[in-house]
Amino acid sequence: MSAPSSRLLSGLALLACAPLAHAAESGDAARTLDSITVVAEREPGNFDLDRGEIELSQASDLSDLLSNESGVAVGGGSPVAQKIYVRGFEDTMLNVTIDGAQEPAELYHHQTRVQIEPEFIKSIELDAGAGAATGGAGALTGALRVRTRDAFDLLRPDQDAGFLVKAAAGFNGGNSYKGVLAGYGRLSDGLGVLATYVYQDGGDYDDGHGDRVKPTAYRHERAQFKLSGLFDAHSFDLSAEHLDDTGTYYERPHMTNFSGRFVLSDHQMRRDTVSYEHRYDPDSDALNLRLNAYRTRSEYQNRRNTTGLLYSAGEQTSTGLDLRNTALWQSLSLTYGLDYRSDRLHARQQATPPPFWGRTEQTARVFGAYAQGDWDVSPQWKLSAGLRYDDYRHRGVSGVSAGASNDADKLSPNLSIAWTPIEPLTFRLAYSEAFRGVTIREAFFSALYTHRGDLEGERADNLEFGVSWERNGYFARATAFRQNIEHYISAVYSGQTAWGYWENIGDAKVEGYEAEIGKRWQRMGVSVGVWQSDNSFEDRPLNDADLGLGTSIGRTWTARYDWQPASGQANYAVRARLVEDERNSIAADAPDKPGYTVVDLMANWNLLGDDRLKLGAAVNNLFDRFYYDHGTYGYQAGSKSYIGFPSPGRELSLSLTYRF
Repeated sequence: MSAPSSRLLSGLALLACAPLAHAAESGDAARTLDSITVVAEREPGNFDLDRGEIELSQASDLSDLLSNESGVAVGGGSPVAQKIYVRGFEDTMLNVTIDGAQEPAELYHHQTRVQIEPEFIKSIELDAGAGAATGGAGALTGALRVRTRDAFDLLRPDQDAGFLVKAAAGFNGGNSYKGVLAGYGRLSDGLGVLATYVYQDGGDYDDGHGDRVKPTAYRHERAQFKLSGLFDAHSFDLSAEHLDDTGTYYERPHMTNFSGRFVLSDHQMRRDTVSYEHRYDPDSDALNLRLNAYRTRSEYQNRRNTTGLLYSAGEQTSTGLDLRNTALWQSLSLTYGLDYRSDRLHARQQATPPPFWGRTEQTARVFGAYAQGDWDVSPQWKLSAGLRYDDYRHRGVSGVSAGASNDADKLSPNLSIAWTPIEPLTFRLAYSEAFRGVTIREAFFSALYTHRGDLEGERADNLEFGVSWERNGYFARATAFRQNIEHYISAVYSGQTAWGYWENIGDAKVEGYEAEIGKRWQRMGVSVGVWQSDNSFEDRPLNDADLGLGTSIGRTWTARYDWQPASGQANYAVRARLVEDERNSIAADAPDKPGYTVVDLMANWNLLGDDRLKLGAAVNNLFDRFYYDHGTYGYQAGSKSYIGFPSPGRELSLSLTYRF
């Protein structure tokens, strides 16, 4: 019997025999299905993942976290190259925050922008499309908010101190191994501290044909310190997080050596984030304050493996704050505040012929003021309205864009109306705008392409119509949307005295829909969904060559099944994703992007009747399908071949977690 088949049978045996491991009844249920099921008030394409769903999926990268959510695709193959696509648009236009700290840096267009460690995430929330004024500056395609756990999330009621040890392994080709250590304690009744360390070593994986995909091996190292306090009306979180990703890939980590001349390079990405959140919530309807302050430093380096010579490097530092208050007046809630962010970039590239080797130092800042109100006009009508004002300033300090400046400001309104004619049924109509002035773009291109100082800011408008229905556990919801992004900024090659220039190159658009139906019981849930986004730029479909903007993704069907036995000591789930064929517009004679179906099985068990010892198992890509995710750079017209990496084949993931 082949090794992959043996691993599959072992995984299925674990899933089948699991009920024997937790036959004893216990009142300490690990998780209820309601906590991982999107409620009807959230439109399709918007989701809120909690810790239970993250643990159940055995998530180790972005694909594990997000690929089975409506409206989202994650492509790239190896974790170093994974990019998030929301309704077909790339995450470069998505506002990402971690514990309130913005993560705006884009370092290198051939690798991932969003670095997230799943192990200690408490929740992930996505609002797709330009939306509420509270979503932050520059949220053209939405806001992704990540919250991490604190000491009080891990301590049991009778504990003053505890430790967590976890070992995990993924079996596919070169296999991957992960170790997790965490210590947490109660320094006083209202003060807790958490320290974590995560190390992961992943080998080159096998695709669905059983072929080894090289080079895709990686090493991840993560650490976090978090101090949390709760004192009467005041509470706070002080967090410091460090992420370090290294590996040896080609110069373009998400592409094969299709030209035969690419040099293996040593890549390193780091992110250091320090954030502080203070909350003041006295017994007053007029006052509920929240302050977020943060500093994020993101950097990368790419050196040729054979000589050690620099290919490219960059470092971006972002410092900012957000101060807001929420006031209540009977049926009206109003959130208003100010936010500010200052960015500085140092970058250098030696990837081009020597006459075009370049460096840059740039600064940018954005000041915002906003208000968002929600009004329950009557039991049948709800109104939400908001307004943002954003003022951007961008300067080229030295290097290829020295002396250039780009300034812009704009108001961005939003309005939504919800009507509930009968109790289970709600209709919603929403319109919103978002604005992103000229700010620091990708580090690699910023050391190569020149600013003239004549750019317009990018503007987005988003129109949505939704309907939702929920009764006796049954639910159905659907959303149709249309979004425009005007004056999109990109790098344009000229090859003359300068390599190229940043320019407003045109307008992008997406039209699509998302829908889901399902049923929830006390310990079981099932749902089926579908989403489709037709993305275009200047009236032509997007394709994989539109790096930084987006790509075309086939109509996607998703199915979910969850079951928790009466003992409450286990959870089982099935996730399925069917992506239909999609026409590839990258060239007239390009083959269609082929469709595919992926099925994942997952389970976890509390082995000692509580959460002290937990076993987790997942079989991803159960039927070992060979496919290119539509979010992966696939077919190239010039070489008439597939130059991106195919997705991993079948993988068995196991983990054992002990808390004491």
